[in-house]
Amino acid sequence: QNPEIKIITIEDPIEYHLEGVSQTQVQPQKGYDFASGLKSIVRQDPDVILVGEIRDTETVNIALQAALTGHLVFTTLHTNDAAGTIARLTSLGATPSNIGPAVNLTIAQRLVRKVCEKCVKFVKISTGDLERLTVELKGLPRAIKIPKLAENLKIPEVKGCKHCNFTGYKGRLGVYEGFLIDDEIERFIIKEPSIAALKEFAIKKGMVTIKQDGFIKVLQNLTTIEEVVRVTGE
Repeated sequence: QNPEIKIITIEDPIEYHLEGVSQTQVQPQKGYDFASGLKSIVRQDPDVILVGEIRDTETVNIALQAALTGHLVFTTLHTNDAAGTIARLTSLGATPSNIGPAVNLTIAQRLVRKVCEKCVKFVKISTGDLERLTVELKGLPRAIKIPKLAENLKIPEVKGCKHCNFTGYKGRLGVYEGFLIDDEIERFIIKEPSIAALKEFAIKKGMVTIKQDGFIKVLQNLTTIEEVVRVTGE
C-alpha cells in the first residue's frame, strides 16, 4: 500500500477489495477479457500487475513481455505442480527463451483439512506410516527441522465431535511447493525438459514437494497422513 507503487489488477471476478490497489474486472460481453484488459493495463505503466488467470496464448505473451520490460507480474495457471507451470506456459504458446528470463518464481498449492483441535487424538505411528515418512522425507534441506522419525513418534488421528460435525477436521491449510528460476534453472528450461526432469532438477536444488510439505505438517500436528495422501493423490 505504498502510494509510490502503482498496482493494477484484472480479475474474474473481484473477490476482495484491496485498499491502495486499482482493481478491474473482465467483461467478455463487452470485449474486455484478460488479453485486452492486460494490454490496457500495460499502457498505464504500473509497477505491479496481477492477472487473475492466464488462459490463452495472447494473454501469456502479453504477460511475459510485461515481465521482461520491468513490471512485476503475478498470475495463476491450472497445473498439477510447480514444474508443470513451465509446460503449461509452453502449451499456451510461450517460448522457453522468453519463459526463463521472465519468470522469477513458480509456486503450486493445494488445501488439506486441519485436524479438529477439540477431539484430535495422538497415536503411536504405525510401522507402515513410519516407513512411508522415512522414505518421503529423506533428503530434506538441512534448514528444515523435523522430529526424529522413530517408533515412539506420535501423530494425529481424527476422531470426530460436535465441534467438527463428526468429521475429525475443522478448517483448512495450504501445502506448497515452489522454486526460484535462477540462472541454472533458466538454462535448463531452454533445453525444454519434461515436467518430471524439471521437477527432479528443482528437488536437487532444494525444492520441498507438496507431498513432503504435507507430511511436515503432519509432524507439526496440523493434519493427518491420510489427508495428505488423499489430496496429493499418491
